Amino acid sequence: MKNYAIILAAGIGSRLYPLTQEYPKSLVKVNGREILDYQIQGYIKAGITEENIYIVTGYKHEMIADYLKNHYPKVNEIYSPDYLTTNNMYSLYLGLNRIKGYFSNLENLFINNADCLYDENLMKEFVNSEFDSAIAVEVGTYIEESMKVIRNCDGNLVNIAKTINEADALGVSVDLYKYSQKTVTRLFEIVKDYIEVKKDLKQWTEVAFPELFKTEKVYPFDIKHKKWVEVDNNDDLLLADKLFSDFDMSLKKVLICDMDGTLYLGKNPIDEAVEFVQNNKNLEYYFLTNNTSKVPSEYAQRLNSIGIKAEEKDILTPLFPLMDYIKSKSFKSIYLVANNRVFDYLKNMLPNVEFQFDPIHNEAVILTYDTEITYDKLKNICYLLNNKEVEYIATHHDIFCPTENGPIPDIGSYIKMIELTTGKSPNMILGKPSVNLVKSILSEYTSEEIAVVGDRLYTDKKLADNIGCDFICVLSGETKRIDIQNYIGKYPAIIVKTLGSV
Repeated sequence: MKNYAIILAAGIGSRLYPLTQEYPKSLVKVNGREILDYQIQGYIKAGITEENIYIVTGYKHEMIADYLKNHYPKVNEIYSPDYLTTNNMYSLYLGLNRIKGYFSNLENLFINNADCLYDENLMKEFVNSEFDSAIAVEVGTYIEESMKVIRNCDGNLVNIAKTINEADALGVSVDLYKYSQKTVTRLFEIVKDYIEVKKDLKQWTEVAFPELFKTEKVYPFDIKHKKWVEVDNNDDLLLADKLFSDFDMSLKKVLICDMDGTLYLGKNPIDEAVEFVQNNKNLEYYFLTNNTSKVPSEYAQRLNSIGIKAEEKDILTPLFPLMDYIKSKSFKSIYLVANNRVFDYLKNMLPNVEFQFDPIHNEAVILTYDTEITYDKLKNICYLLNNKEVEYIATHHDIFCPTENGPIPDIGSYIKMIELTTGKSPNMILGKPSVNLVKSILSEYTSEEIAVVGDRLYTDKKLADNIGCDFICVLSGETKRIDIQNYIGKYPAIIVKTLGSV
């Protein structure tokens, strides 16, 4: 006698657009793993062999087939070409029809929808539970959108539906089902009647269950509030990202926070993030920016204006390692491309260095995020790069700056334009993701005690990777969930809508 599993994965998942425009929902990643991987691994660790797992596919089935080929080659795929005009009862019909020859050797069949994540211990306990036939239920919970169940005085189930009211509901089904050989045989009869006789191809699987309960004893299995999420929409996905993350804020002593896109967006504060900083005073905060269009005192003032206490010493900007580098090289003449505020700040901090364009004496070109960039400045940069052996240093390489009105050009746009003109790229970039920005912090704290918070994968996350610490990815700025799905490399420690959601 063997255990089998059928995973229903044919649907489009339109409420998860734009993710599901590119991926089937079952291959959407949570904490760096596909939803489908959680399910298959859960069954395998519960003792169900890979070759006894069947997945009914439809939308973007080629991607699922390719995934199975590369990760679980013994898992069976059943393709439903009519996925656009049918519902998941039809998928179950295809699955049952495929394994009907094994019914005589079947001990239990497990069924679940492919958009659910489960704690592995939940799946293991459910598979090995004492019940011959059962539905996994979060007892005492009521969710409007979920299937609710009712049981009778004998303890077995008598109804399952979304429309059950809270007073009558025992709890919510977590879309995980266990049926004995006898119950599966009866279930197949009911499903066949819907599909083959009534020609009703658009029903939910659960519509067949109340009729099943009339002749078969099916019991609720209390999951005792173990982790599970049904991922229907982007809010569900964010919940799954948080629940299935191993990130532990209690281990952190320092947060290195990006500012624009993380604490504020242009002129507007991100209220939830500000409240987090205000309410979590046990943490030490450093405020990090790649934006070299402003001087450190301006950032401290900006943070204080939105309710975050900050001093200049709390600000981390590429201007600091830039000054250290200029001193270490003993430069006397530099062509500094910067707006007037930054130009005056650096001139005041380095009074012995000349910063004007001087084609004879300039030893380096320093490019900041100059918000007063002119054609003459760009022309002077190109002249030096074309005609002299000078160092070419950029304070950072962000392509655009997020604002409340959408992205605007940042220094990365200037760099690209200069590269297309001269063929030259900076031989040094000082800002994120360089650890030069945070050397003083690394001398006081271990990487396990630090987390970087930011909205950009190619700067904020890469800085965290270079430090070797956790990265909290916020979706309040540049990065979108599809960017993380497509990201190649170590996944963020946790993904949240704003810092306030951690």
